[in-house]
Amino acid sequence: MTPTAGFARNVASWFERDGVAQVADPVRLRQMNMAIALAASKWNEVAREPDAVARMDAWLDEVERRAVVRGADARAEAIRLARDWFHEGAG
Repeated sequence: MTPTAGFARNVASWFERDGVAQVADPVRLRQMNMAIALAASKWNEVAREPDAVARMDAWLDEVERRAVVRGADARAEAIRLARDWFHEGAG
């Protein structure tokens, strides 16, 4: 089973209400929104490939690693959320 439906529901919920409810700082929210949108876009790009889940995991790991190195805390937090949603849907 691929994580597409569950991941999409969580992404939609984030943009509908969860993001605003969880993140008070509008600048941080914008940064997180961009990272979550990028993760959703990446999944759409690779979802049909045979190794899609492994590729997505590797991509999420790399994006988080780079965010941590740069001190981009909002981006790192958003990618961790996206990873949790991604694996929640795969389970």
